[in-house]
Amino acid sequence: MKIEKLLIKDFRSHALTKVNFSSGINLIIGQNGSGKSSLLDALLVGGLYWPSKPKDLKKDDFERINGSGTEITVFFEKGGNVKYQIHRNIGRGGLAFVKYHDGSSWKTLETGQKPVREWMEKLVPYDVFLNAIYIRQGEIDAILESDESREKVVRQVLGLDRYENSYKNLLDVRKEIDARIKAVEDYLKSTENMDELIGNLEKELTSVLREINEISPKLPELRGKLEGLEKKLKELEKTAEELAKARVELKSEEGNLRELEAKKSGIQSMIRETEKRVEELKEKVKELESLEEKAGGEYEELSGFYRSFTEGMNRIEKLLATYSQQAESLRERIEELDKKEAKVKDLMGEKEKLQRELGALEEDLKAYQRAKELIANLERLKKRLTMSEEEIEKLEEEIKKARERKEEINRELEEIGSRRGGELRSIAGERNKAMMELKKAKGRCPVCGARLTEEHRKELLGRYTVELKEISAEMKELEKREKKLRAELVEVEKTLKKERELFALKEVLEQIRETEEKLKEYDIEKLEETNEKAEELKKKLAGIEGEIKSLEAEIEKGELLRKKLALVEKKLRELEEEKASLLDELKKLGFGDVAELEERLKELEPAYKRYIELRPARDELKREEDLLKSLELDLKAILKKIEKTSKRIDELRKTVEELEKSYDKEKHEELKEKTRELSKELAGLEARLKSLEERRDEVKANLETLREEKKTRKEKAKELEKLRKARERVQRLREKVKAYKNLLKEGALAKVGEMASEIFEELTEEKYSEVTVKAEENKVRLGVVYNGKEYGLGFLSGGERIALGLAFRLALSLYLAGEISLLILDEPTPYLDEERRRRLVDIMQRYLRKIPQVIVVSHDEELKDAADRVIKISLENGVSVVREAEVG
Repeated sequence: MKIEKLLIKDFRSHALTKVNFSSGINLIIGQNGSGKSSLLDALLVGGLYWPSKPKDLKKDDFERINGSGTEITVFFEKGGNVKYQIHRNIGRGGLAFVKYHDGSSWKTLETGQKPVREWMEKLVPYDVFLNAIYIRQGEIDAILESDESREKVVRQVLGLDRYENSYKNLLDVRKEIDARIKAVEDYLKSTENMDELIGNLEKELTSVLREINEISPKLPELRGKLEGLEKKLKELEKTAEELAKARVELKSEEGNLRELEAKKSGIQSMIRETEKRVEELKEKVKELESLEEKAGGEYEELSGFYRSFTEGMNRIEKLLATYSQQAESLRERIEELDKKEAKVKDLMGEKEKLQRELGALEEDLKAYQRAKELIANLERLKKRLTMSEEEIEKLEEEIKKARERKEEINRELEEIGSRRGGELRSIAGERNKAMMELKKAKGRCPVCGARLTEEHRKELLGRYTVELKEISAEMKELEKREKKLRAELVEVEKTLKKERELFALKEVLEQIRETEEKLKEYDIEKLEETNEKAEELKKKLAGIEGEIKSLEAEIEKGELLRKKLALVEKKLRELEEEKASLLDELKKLGFGDVAELEERLKELEPAYKRYIELRPARDELKREEDLLKSLELDLKAILKKIEKTSKRIDELRKTVEELEKSYDKEKHEELKEKTRELSKELAGLEARLKSLEERRDEVKANLETLREEKKTRKEKAKELEKLRKARERVQRLREKVKAYKNLLKEGALAKVGEMASEIFEELTEEKYSEVTVKAEENKVRLGVVYNGKEYGLGFLSGGERIALGLAFRLALSLYLAGEISLLILDEPTPYLDEERRRRLVDIMQRYLRKIPQVIVVSHDEELKDAADRVIKISLENGVSVVREAEVG
């Protein structure tokens, strides 16, 4: 993986930043707080693994104050020179995509924050990136924290998880083979008696075939006898069936005759009643004809005219009243509109006056709006300011003191480490060696060369013992002091972590001061008075404009109202003409008024009522006459059916008498019994034969199946042998995978240990001759060799721990240089003394050039000597500015 370019917008102190990276060592250099580490955070968080990692970095932590939204784009190369770009707009619903270049244009691979992160995780897992590629600020010695966490990092970086998964998967394969072996063994056990089963079935088949041959010849003879009996039985059954049928039909026809006689009587009764109703209706029709002309004609004509006349007059009177009222209302509204036209002219004059007054206030209103925006911005800034100015100054002083104190603590820890690990250990070693030699010496003193007496020996041993006790006491005091200093260093680091918060607060405070200065340019009180006056004028103007609009809308309706009045007046004239026409029709009928017409209708009403009562008689008479004709026809049809049915009954009685003479019931029953017995015997033999044939076919099928199963059993035995061999091969492969994984781990760690030893030896001026790396179950132990003896990490001073952490991390990256072509170091020098920083430059030039691309973030100018490209960052007016330069 090679980073080519990084584009940042509104990320922490970066407003708009573009950085190009090249092959070799890229050094990002600048003072603390200038925005160096922000470039790496933008790469890691926004560019590659947003939104879920790292969890301690939230959107609010890096969005630039007063920025319009954070955007980050990363251009990089991975595997076979394939170029990619990842873009993120970090915010609610922000855009995200990943593209690749196909040689001619950019093609989209994924869109959306989560899909882009998942794609990146597959390309380079986050844990590998953080442990093998990117060493974050202050975490150089994090790899030294525990053997277990170190083993996890090594496993992820070296890809050992793949072999562990293969080892587990092969176990699953072995279990599957075991299950198949057991299934085959169970099958073979269940089919052990195969030959015995085949022999039993062959014997049974022979017995079944013998019995089939005995039964088969008997069946034709029995079938012949049964056919003869069944033929005679059918003849008798046919005669019995014909007799029963004739009896049933005779009984049915006798019942039909009784029903026909009953129907004949009913129809004759209905004819008599209908003839009586016809005579009554003829009398009513004669009376109807006498009333028809007088009551039916004149009354209906006059009553129809009366209804239309009264309805028409009522309608006309109502409409006349309505239209008269409308006409009066329209005349009044037209008069009002004439007055409103004059009022509109007066209001237009007032409107122009108010507009001139508002125009004079326009500049002051704009100034008031600008002042309001400044006040709102000031309130927002004050809410973001979580400390007072005094508290900020106090915090700044605390951070300054903490930084100074940190340097003092580190110097003192170096001195303690040097004193304890160098001088005191050296003196103690010399004294112990001298004491051993004194105890063994004879003749001459190994210290001063003089003749050795027991008194002189005791004196020297006593003095050395006292010195060793003093050294031991001093070592304990130094250890206590070191623990106390390390505890204090933790608290100092907590204070230093507030530096980012301090920077943000100072920036907010500066903005508050700038805003307050701008507000001084405005007379807020005067501008508020002007705004209030403008609001009153606007309110009055709005009222006048609304009133004018309302009046103009009504005035526009004037012409419409005049047209409507003309239509109403025309309608009134038409209604008067219609009223006169109705009164003329009344006079033509011979009536002076409506009262005369009503009197005539009362005279005609009794006769008309009787006419109405008799009017249905004609239709009823026709219906009854039609009914009478229909009944007479029905009676004729019934009489014909009675005659026909009587003849059929006589014929059936003769047929029944003849059939009764030819049928013998006792003989019929006897023949049925013989047929049943013979049929039963035949059915038994046929059923037995069928059962035997089915059993024969079943035994044959079973024999065929068992013979096939016998072949299958042989194949299964061969399969079992193959499965057992496969299980042995899988088990051997598992052992090889495990051994190879351990070999790979040990070989890799040995190589990493060699490179770490070489780097650590240079960083410690050859004080330590070797770094030991030992792989154990779920652990990777680190140690150092001093004066030919191995020591644990507790033997190292604070500065030496940092140097070892740096050496081990660099060794891991160098080991993976062929596979992972990128290394990122964030501030590798703060915990190194001047000499180790100088040596780091040499190490970078000698070792890091083996890695295709290295990105180093530092404030240390000395590292420029080792860089191929220098990217300088400075903070100007609160904004990070990047300047790039190539070096030799």
